[in-house]
Amino acid sequence: MADPSGSTEAPVPSKERSPAAAEAAPQALAPAGIWERIKEHKVVQWTLAYAAAAYTLLHGTEMISEAMEWPHLIARVLTLVLALGVPVVITLAWYHGAKGLKRFSAAELTIITILLMIAGSVLWALTRTGGEHAAAPAATMTAAAHPATTSVATPAAPRTAIAVMPFANLTGDASKDYLGDGMAEELINTLAKVQGLRIPARTSTFSYKGRNTDAKQIAKDLGVGTILEGSVRSAGTTIRITAELVDAQTDSHLWSETYDRKFTDLFKLQDDLAKAIVQALQVNLNGASPALVTQAPPTQDVEAYNLYLQGHSIGLRETEQALHLALDLYGQALARDPKFARAFAARSGVRATFLLRGYPLANALEDAERDAEQALALDPSLGEAHAALGLTSAHRTNWLKAEASFRAALAADASDPEIHMLYAVDVLSATGRLHQALSEASEAYHLAPAGITETAVISLLSSYLGLDADAVKYADLAVALGMPADIAPLPQIHTSAAARGARYAEAADRMVQTLAGPIRSAGGAEVVRLVYSALADPTKKPAARQALQSLVHKLGVSNIETSSQRAFLEDFAMLDALDPAYDLANQYVDEFARSGTGGGAAWGLLWLPEMRSFRLDPRFQGFVTRLNLIDYWKQYGPPDDCDLKDGKLVCQRDE
Repeated sequence: MADPSGSTEAPVPSKERSPAAAEAAPQALAPAGIWERIKEHKVVQWTLAYAAAAYTLLHGTEMISEAMEWPHLIARVLTLVLALGVPVVITLAWYHGAKGLKRFSAAELTIITILLMIAGSVLWALTRTGGEHAAAPAATMTAAAHPATTSVATPAAPRTAIAVMPFANLTGDASKDYLGDGMAEELINTLAKVQGLRIPARTSTFSYKGRNTDAKQIAKDLGVGTILEGSVRSAGTTIRITAELVDAQTDSHLWSETYDRKFTDLFKLQDDLAKAIVQALQVNLNGASPALVTQAPPTQDVEAYNLYLQGHSIGLRETEQALHLALDLYGQALARDPKFARAFAARSGVRATFLLRGYPLANALEDAERDAEQALALDPSLGEAHAALGLTSAHRTNWLKAEASFRAALAADASDPEIHMLYAVDVLSATGRLHQALSEASEAYHLAPAGITETAVISLLSSYLGLDADAVKYADLAVALGMPADIAPLPQIHTSAAARGARYAEAADRMVQTLAGPIRSAGGAEVVRLVYSALADPTKKPAARQALQSLVHKLGVSNIETSSQRAFLEDFAMLDALDPAYDLANQYVDEFARSGTGGGAAWGLLWLPEMRSFRLDPRFQGFVTRLNLIDYWKQYGPPDDCDLKDGKLVCQRDE
């Protein structure tokens, strides 16, 4: 036959088969013949060439995968595919390794088809088994962040997801903790603006302060691949900062550096540190320039910044004395720099905390509102200022403005768990949108799983929805994290769970423990026990109603503290005493108005399961109109299990 060069071969003897015939009907060959064919067809050379090409491809893929942070599965599947390709290459060499053998025979195609089917089956079986093994442990995990969901295992977070921890105070002076906190906070603010980095908010990482939590656990909780740790020392006017990046998976150090600077150079030090961190992660940032890290300092006055940091640190204690001291420090900072936007926002938040905690402070609402507006006039991007304005608007029952402010806050900083939490409690729960409120609270907890307040809010909203097992679980977790068991709302959550479980004696005992001194002195303990006894035995309801009315009249609405206000209103509703319930509720509105507020988050109690009879009463329409809720519902939708019909709220009855 003719070869590709045009030469001719000698005639084939009649007793010998032509190469084509041999390919069409292969016969068993002796070992010597097999070896000759292997050499003639260069099977070994083909196989070695394939192995070299496969090695090069795998090595290149591994390098690219590391740089681009591709999943390990890509390299694994490629390795398996290349390994399964070896028999196919050997087959191709056996038939096509010799010069002139270019035509595919039926036998060859059959062999390759069989090999490909086997390879496909092996690949399917191995990937299926691997997937099942990976999914099995994930299916057994439970989600702490979302009460009604199940968590699944996720791949290791990239190094570009960094948890910036509070820097350790090594000055020997506990009052200088604020220096380390301030350094970490500024790094969070700066690095969060670098494209390609994901930085959990301050609240998320600072919730671990003072806890001996393993770095791997922090990384798992926050979904990060890298931990930034550091320490602060100071001597006179000099400050020393040591910082290090740690790979959360291997606990290995990626980078560390020490800086000695004058305190007056603090802002320059923060910029240099942020640039160094970005430079250390350059390979993971797709070429992002460290120059992009530099940003304007929050104030040009270092001493004003120092006062601001002190106020921030002290205000977190949330005692009445600490809040007053924080207000004074913020005032001093603003006296030095009247354009210090963050100080205005922080002072607004402190004034709002006076309202939330029930501490007396003249003009707290008005001043908090003014500070928030001043902060936004200076810096419209401040999420905390939008949130503070949302909080004050909710306290004025200006729900439309509150909703708009919290939406602006989330648009500015969706990674801040405190914004999600305040939105959930002060707007969504108060307006009856409890499922969305729980979703926002779950997001806050997801962002700060070690946060005490975030955990307590999850508990509260679970209780509002009647999810008592979850409510108790998170209440106990809040206590384990350090929240005093007698701080609202934890006692009420256990009380509600006990009553809903028909454990009325336990509910009465828990309720009695929460009563303030004046209520106890007025015979409140006996009345509470009678109320819960009447829930167990409805024949006692008339006596319980009368006793509760007498107690409220004796005390006077202004002398009933917040948690008992909620409890007494619930009690009237559960005792089917709707006339005194509405009388008491309207007195609460009047009392709030006299104090200059509308109640805000306090009206979340309207949507408790115990308040269904209250909601189904015809007077509820007028009551929610008085709270300015109708216009809000018209724009954003009615509360759960209710509809708006011709401007009137219609709520579903129990099945």
